[in-house]
Amino acid sequence: MTTTIADQVVERVEALMRESGVRTRAQAIRRVAEEMDRSVSATSSAYYAGRRAAAADVVAGRAPRRGRSGGAAGDHTRLFAEMLPLVEAGASIEQAARRFGDEDEADDIAGGFTRWLLSERERAAAADDADLAEARRRITALEAEARGLRRDLTRARRGLARVRVITDDLLDDESG
Repeated sequence: MTTTIADQVVERVEALMRESGVRTRAQAIRRVAEEMDRSVSATSSAYYAGRRAAAADVVAGRAPRRGRSGGAAGDHTRLFAEMLPLVEAGASIEQAARRFGDEDEADDIAGGFTRWLLSERERAAAADDADLAEARRRITALEAEARGLRRDLTRARRGLARVRVITDDLLDDESG
């Protein structure tokens, strides 16, 4: 397959962001626009069209076209991670999917996003469960340590009480 302008723009923008320390996607798009002697708006449109096409390839299970960067798994994870703030901000999953794909692909992207979100939540829950189990182990260890310290304190109090009895007896014997 031949590469399109959109593919070239996506590849160059992502390369700039990876390699040359460009901080934002907007800066990278402006730099690519200058390099290609295109307007910023045309370059931006090409970039997002290329991203949507890459997402469609991932959702449809097609191999990425030549010139696309990243593997299919990385592409959809990145796409879904970009969709997440939109959904968290109140957009429906379908609205976010339409932002990143054609109308025909929106349902597939939304389905993929839903599956991804569930797996992310399961992973987070598993991590929380592991953290909770570790916290419970730590609490049990601290409780055991506290019991040991209470035993030591009780022994120390008994010892001090014996010392008081002995010193009181000695003081009584000396005074009497």
